[in-house]
Amino acid sequence: MKKRLLVILVLVTVLALVVSGCFGGQGAKEALGEQAAEKPGDGSTLRIGSQGYAEVEIQGEIAKALIEAKTNHKVEHVRNLGSAMAIHEAMVNGDLDMGISFTGTLFLGLLEQKLTPEWRDPEKVWQYVHDEMLKRYNIYTFPAYGYNNVYAIAVPRATAEKLNLKKVSDLKPYAKDMVLATDTTWQDYPGQGYKEFQQVYGFKFKKAVPMDFGLMYRAIKSGEVDVICTYSTDGRNISHDLVILEDDKGFNPPYYGILIARSDMLEKYPEVKEALEPLGGLMDTETMTKLNARVDVDEEEPAKVARDFLKEKGLL
Repeated sequence: MKKRLLVILVLVTVLALVVSGCFGGQGAKEALGEQAAEKPGDGSTLRIGSQGYAEVEIQGEIAKALIEAKTNHKVEHVRNLGSAMAIHEAMVNGDLDMGISFTGTLFLGLLEQKLTPEWRDPEKVWQYVHDEMLKRYNIYTFPAYGYNNVYAIAVPRATAEKLNLKKVSDLKPYAKDMVLATDTTWQDYPGQGYKEFQQVYGFKFKKAVPMDFGLMYRAIKSGEVDVICTYSTDGRNISHDLVILEDDKGFNPPYYGILIARSDMLEKYPEVKEALEPLGGLMDTETMTKLNARVDVDEEEPAKVARDFLKEKGLL
């Protein structure tokens, strides 16, 4: 009798679990369906392109996370595209919907403008880029993120403190005895290289040595070079305790990070434009440098860094 009762109880329990699982599974599916239905968009996959380094990959992942959180769309992040021109051509051809770029890159490169005193205003340069990209290529430029990634003259903190260096101009009495390390392109960079730097600041270094970025940071750490020309948002500036000297003569044009997108895509999916609106003024140069350090120095994944940042900002 007891065995028979036990068998009945087991069967009832199994049946209850099966029924519960069936209805629970269906309910879960319906709940997920309702949740998806609440988000706008038809579920299309959009493509965003970036070049092969931490900063632009972080920005690509920020845009991807925002779109996927706020809409039904999925985003494919196409990395390592190599150049701003490759991203531009892919967008014009319809192979990409969005891309990460910089105001100075488009202003001086693609749009072939000259750097004159009137074009050192970041807002003026952004507005020109916005208007011309729309007119010439039907590409929309979102408001700048807020950080400025430019060529920067940096020295070890000990050197800055010893010589009381705060501005690039402060180097003038010492430069003749200093070795400068640069990347492999800056010394001959058209319109904004070492030649133009000497003209603007009125001095040159004892020697200027081109090298890979990784070697450059090792050289400044070991004392083989005294000064480096780096990027202002490079995360290794933090890990190597370097001081970025103020560009007091305005050698650099504005190179503010921006997201660009095909206008026809934004017109078709206005929910995407709405999801990306918080990008404007989202971060300053110091913040971007810290995010880059998490990828370049701490070896975290750009996607994780992007999502952590958005959560801190209350956007996810």
